[in-house]
Order: sequence, then structure tokens, then C-alpha cells
Amino acid sequence: MASYRAINGVLLALEHFFKTRIPAELKNGPINARIELLGSASMDKSMAGNALGIYLHRVSIDPHGRSRFFSSQGTDKNSAPAAELPVNLHVLLIASGTSASIEANLLAWAMIALANESQLDISHLSEFDEGWSERELVSVTPEDWTSDEFLRLWGLFGMTYTNSVPYIARTLRLRLNEQITQGPAVISRIFPTGVAES
Repeated sequence: MASYRAINGVLLALEHFFKTRIPAELKNGPINARIELLGSASMDKSMAGNALGIYLHRVSIDPHGRSRFFSSQGTDKNSAPAAELPVNLHVLLIASGTSASIEANLLAWAMIALANESQLDISHLSEFDEGWSERELVSVTPEDWTSDEFLRLWGLFGMTYTNSVPYIARTLRLRLNEQITQGPAVISRIFPTGVAES
């Protein structure tokens, strides 16, 4: 299970995923497209140039894994089950371009890249959080949004609507503190032995 750094680790892994797969015709001149992580402060400004932005707009508790406990990994089978906080990341991929064609190409390429490789595993994530195990996978799949949801988000930042598509990364297992195990109550017993003879 991963630590609090896992959320940022998944975002960095996504950024690295796209940077290492972007086609030469989009990466090099004359387009010179870039991949960048966007924070809320970045969203207050319009994206300039040709870019694919990755914006984490929401983190939610996974409803199916909420009180879930996982058996310990490794050779110690006597330790208590590990408690976790399972979370899902709601991410927007935002395409900005100096032309409609560049925007469409950036967004279509990113969607195809994620459709071809929709899972992040330890090879993508261990660099950013050493707590990932070999059994853990994060799947990145499209999420359904209505037009109202898009307009509400863009209106919140006071920005002109930009081509974007929502994705959900599920499920990150964040490590909680170890559970305190209690043994049975201690009981005192007194055994009468009589009076010692002199």
C-alpha cells in the first residue's frame, strides 16, 4: 500500500506516461506540444500554445472499498490485516491548441494512448512512492460527464471552455496506521494455601 505521496505519484506517472509516448509530429516543430500538470492556480489562467494539460479536480473515497482490510503481504502471516483508505482520482485531460486541428489531434492521441494502456502498475508508480506493491494496479478509464458539469467547472474558473475529457483513476490504496490488536483481559487468580505451620 502507498503513502500520502501516492496521489501526486499517480499524476506524475500520468505526465511521464504521456511525455514518453507523444508522437514526434506533435512533440517537435512546428507544433512543439507539451504535457503539463495543472493545479488550481494554473486553471485561473488560459493555457497558452499547444499543450495537453492534466488537472486533478476531485478525489473521492471508493464506495466499494470503504472498510476493506487486506491480508499482510510477505512472510509474516501473524500480523493483523492492513487498514487502508481507498481513493479514486477524477482527472481532466485538457487540450489547448493554436488551431482546432491541433486541439483535436492532441486529445485524440491522448485518449488512444490511455485506451491502449489503461493500467498503471509498480513499473510506473514505484519511482514516486516506494510503498507500491507488485499486486497493486490503478486503472485509468473515461468518466461520464454532462454538458452542465463541464460548463460549471469552466465557469468556476472564469475561463473560456476548452476541449477536455474526464477520466477516473481507481483505486489507490493509501496506507493507514496499523491496527492496535488487544489480547484478552488479564485475570488474577488467588489460590489459598493455608497457614504455614511453625
